Amino acid sequence: MRPRLKGISWERVGDELRLVYDPRDQLLLADPDGIVEKLVGLLSEGGRTVAEIADELSLDVADVRDAVAAFDAERLLEDGDRLDRLEPAEAERYFSNLAFFESFSTLDRSREDLQRHLRESHVLVLGTGGLNSNTIPHLAGLGVGAMTLLDRDAVEPRNFARQYLYRAKDIGERKVERAAAWVRAFDPAIQVEWVEADVAGPEQLTELIRRVRPDVVASGIDRPKNIDLWVNEACVRNGVPFVRGGMSVTTGTVWSVNPGVSACRACVPADPSNPAHFPDPGDPAIAGAIAATRLFVSRPQPNRGIGPVAGLLGAFGAFEVLRYLTGFEPPAYAGRPLDIDFAHGCATSRAEWPRDPACAVCGGR
Repeated sequence: MRPRLKGISWERVGDELRLVYDPRDQLLLADPDGIVEKLVGLLSEGGRTVAEIADELSLDVADVRDAVAAFDAERLLEDGDRLDRLEPAEAERYFSNLAFFESFSTLDRSREDLQRHLRESHVLVLGTGGLNSNTIPHLAGLGVGAMTLLDRDAVEPRNFARQYLYRAKDIGERKVERAAAWVRAFDPAIQVEWVEADVAGPEQLTELIRRVRPDVVASGIDRPKNIDLWVNEACVRNGVPFVRGGMSVTTGTVWSVNPGVSACRACVPADPSNPAHFPDPGDPAIAGAIAATRLFVSRPQPNRGIGPVAGLLGAFGAFEVLRYLTGFEPPAYAGRPLDIDFAHGCATSRAEWPRDPACAVCGGR
């Protein structure tokens, strides 16, 4: 291991040393004799082992090792042995990705390691319509190595309010085939397979998941009625995380399920039109909310997803997929839906799904 300081600026402030990586944070270290500044300088140059640094500074190896561990705990270091392994063309292709991942890298996982996780990952995308036609370009830009796309619909003029993978000449063509063609044209290095099919139940999805072995499922299908429960069952039983986004009138929601860790969709009553799923809560406010939801779902609803809505939800969903694929931070919406209020300045709020120990899908996992 050859610890290397990230792109950090520093200056002396009397007997202290100020280090800044992110302007919203700073680290002030006591340095009356200047030894910390010398250590920072050697770490910035990189190329030295801990023992070599200790030798140059005439310090005990244990002391330098402790200092390196402290810097690493602040996410200020990477291992130089885990860097500069990409071909020049790859480094250029992923330039911005690598700059982003630098903020989350450590001695154990360099920015290139995080990018490699993406290149070796496979995402199953259910639906190439409003939501996922915005998610797919983000996944392609990140450098996800393989995608399997599923959809059943043809391109229609009404799609053009929010679905930018398609062109006027594509009207009447199958969405999934055109979406796959877009990915290939964008980055030929991405392996993409497409499946034109309707979803008939969890067994079909289980078969597909077991065949393609995705690392994450990104679901944007809203028909038929029980589709979320079917995706949930297939993913949880196969231990595959899935991410879902959608819109209801003026509220957008993004959530995910981390099998065996978070509550799953089946832990939450799924059908407000079925009184058996909602016994009398006793609280008039809750009872009124349930009644309003029942009335709402009793009528067909138009798709209100304009471009900025689909783009925002698709971006939040892509970020959650990124969390699962790289682990740069834990999943943010696993059993904790993010709600976005489009009627009030896109204000966000969070909820919590209580995990049901007796859940027929995830209970006991």
